[in-house]
Amino acid sequence: MALTKVQANEGAKHNILVNAMLVGLIDSDQHRRRHAASKTNESYEEWLGKLGAALPMGRYGRPEEFAAMALFLCSEGGGYIAGTAINVDGGRSPVV
Repeated sequence: MALTKVQANEGAKHNILVNAMLVGLIDSDQHRRRHAASKTNESYEEWLGKLGAALPMGRYGRPEEFAAMALFLCSEGGGYIAGTAINVDGGRSPVV
């Protein structure tokens, strides 16, 4: 986070915005490989659903949801956001 702050401060005068996106549990090929290795009789959706049930939103995030935050930060809407860390984790991180 310290590096993000330093880079954000240095880049700001050049209109270079630096932020950190902190990834939570997102459905990915890594999880598909874990499911395959588990040798369970459950479908991937059932298996992932059980894992996600313990999360605050009750599910894993989708790659599109993480990408949407990146796109927002790159858009005009994110034009005044710099030097911050954004948790894209469905409420999993207990931070203020």
